[in-house]
Order: sequence, then C-alpha cells, then structure tokens
Amino acid sequence: MAKMWLLLTLVSCLVYSNVSSAVDERDEDGFCSRQFNNNQNITVVAAPGPVGPKGDMGPRGHAGTPGTRGVRGAPGKLGPAGPRGERGGKGERGPAGERGAPGTSPPAPTVVAFSVARTTALSKPSFDTVLTYDIILSNVGGAYSYETGKFAATVGGVYFFTFTGMTQNPINSNYYIRLMKNGQKMVGLHENNGAQAQYQASSNSAILVLQAGDEVWVELDKSGRTLFSNVNRFLTFSGFLIHAN
Repeated sequence: MAKMWLLLTLVSCLVYSNVSSAVDERDEDGFCSRQFNNNQNITVVAAPGPVGPKGDMGPRGHAGTPGTRGVRGAPGKLGPAGPRGERGGKGERGPAGERGAPGTSPPAPTVVAFSVARTTALSKPSFDTVLTYDIILSNVGGAYSYETGKFAATVGGVYFFTFTGMTQNPINSNYYIRLMKNGQKMVGLHENNGAQAQYQASSNSAILVLQAGDEVWVELDKSGRTLFSNVNRFLTFSGFLIHAN
C-alpha cells in the first residue's frame, strides 16, 4: 500500500523541461516541488489552493447605447386639488366688443293726476251735496269728471287726495265737508266762526287704496252749512296716483 501511494505522488509531479540541472523536494504531505537553476517554462500539476480575497472594484465601464422607448402607459388617477394661489395682478383692458342690438324701452309709467278749484260760494243746501269745481287746473288721465265733481279711478293703485274749505264772513258761519269713497266717509273738515265775523280756511288729506272704477269726491253736509270762495279760488280738490297695482 505504501508503494502505491509513493507511485501516485511521483506521477503527480510532471515536469516538461529541457533543464540541465534540477533539485526534487517533497513536503511533509508528499507533494513535490522542483527548483531549477535556470529560467525554463514549466507546468506543475498540483491540488488547487484556497480561495483568495475579493479584489477591488474595477473602473466603471462606458455607458451603453440607449434602448428603444417603451409604450406609453395609461394616465394615472387625478390627484387632489392643490391650494389656491395668490390673486394675480389686474390684466390689461381688452378691446371693446361689438355693439349689441338696440334694446326695448320699458313701458311708460301710468300717470293719473288732477287738480280743480271752485270760484263760487255754496250756502245752506237742503241735502248733502257733492262739490263741483268750475276750474280744471289739470286732469292727466281724464279720471276727474267736470260734470259730477267725482274722481273715478281708471287703474287700481295707491292714491293721494287733498281738499280745502273756507267759512263765510258772518258770525256763526260754519261748514262741515268730508272726503268720500264709494259713499263712505274717509276724512272730514270742520270750521265755525262763532261770535266773530271772519273767514277761516283749512285743509285735510288722505292716502287711499283704490280699485279701478272706485269713486272719490268732496261732500258738503246739509245742516245749515256754508262754503265761501270767489275768483281767488279758495276751494280746491286734488289727487294723484302714487303707485299703480
């Protein structure tokens, strides 16, 4: 058995060389090595040694050629809205636009107004008497009737009315007149001279809501009443539409 091991050891040391001199040596494990006295090309077959340590990283290579562009992916989901930015400065004024078509005018407001005066006195009528006025100062809309002394509303709405009265000169001369609407008393006006011979004048007014066709007039009470007027037109009756319905 020892002879066999020695033969295998000798075979493991194969040297191909044309050297003039060489020295054979064997280590404790039976591996051989040969030292030559001159430089020659040799080949030694022996068992591999242990793995050496890892070497340092080499320099970075040249960049490769870019590859072909891939297919574009589908759009992602819309993200949340960001915070509102600061308000920007005012921009320059743009050019004027084209002129539009002419508009239509709004309908003219309804105007109803009248003012009348009386130039003669009225003394002690035997019944309640509607006052008539012989001077027409204005009658816009034609709602006042010269013949009847009554105002008849042509449109419904809010109206303003005012009227005046004056006593005759003798003592105890008095009057009582009232503003009427469709036969109902709205407001009244009264003066009495008493023991003094004088002229006393006063006025009253009212705002009434009327429907189309309602009538308004001034009426003198029948109980021995008297009213004075002359060319100076002390007795008047006026009214106008404030707002139509």
